[in-house]
Amino acid sequence: MTDERGLPSCVLVINLERSSQPVAEIATALEPLGIPVEVVDRGPQLRWTATLVLRVPTERAEEAMLALALKGFGDVLAYESDHAM
Repeated sequence: MTDERGLPSCVLVINLERSSQPVAEIATALEPLGIPVEVVDRGPQLRWTATLVLRVPTERAEEAMLALALKGFGDVLAYESDHAM
């Protein structure tokens, strides 16, 4: 999977504790690290809670997940694919 620049990327699915959690909180966690974030979708309820789907560079996925966990977003799943989206 690649982003619009053709760089390898993966998708992070972040389960929010409440649907009112602003996307800005997530951007604030990743912005100081220089991790580019692309919001792919904001599903009302993909599972039992509200979710946010982001695309991040593959090589920065682990760092992004750790940064999100440290800011209170501990329920994050990462998906990677060999197929372009």
